[in-house]
Amino acid sequence: MTVPEIIRSSITHHVNITLLGQSYQVPCQPEEQVLLLEAVALLNQQLEATRAGGRTMGKERAALMVAINLAADLQRARQELQARDDQLNAVAARLRRLVDIGKGAE
Repeated sequence: MTVPEIIRSSITHHVNITLLGQSYQVPCQPEEQVLLLEAVALLNQQLEATRAGGRTMGKERAALMVAINLAADLQRARQELQARDDQLNAVAARLRRLVDIGKGAE
């Protein structure tokens, strides 16, 4: 795997990445470059694992399978965050009720 090269110009920032042996130049905000490079590394890791899984599949099918799996992972994470947010809201509401009860006792 090659290390992505960051190309800077006075107007636009681009990052050279390689996925499945194909090079791409991706525009990117400077503050998002680390995130982009981490995403590319994750994608490459998942693509390599999918293609090394024993089954012979084309690059396009491997990319599609990885995209579906990553989208499912993202959806699970969103659901977990929503469940935690719901729990925190319930705790906050309970605390407000207890505070209100305490204020009424004064």
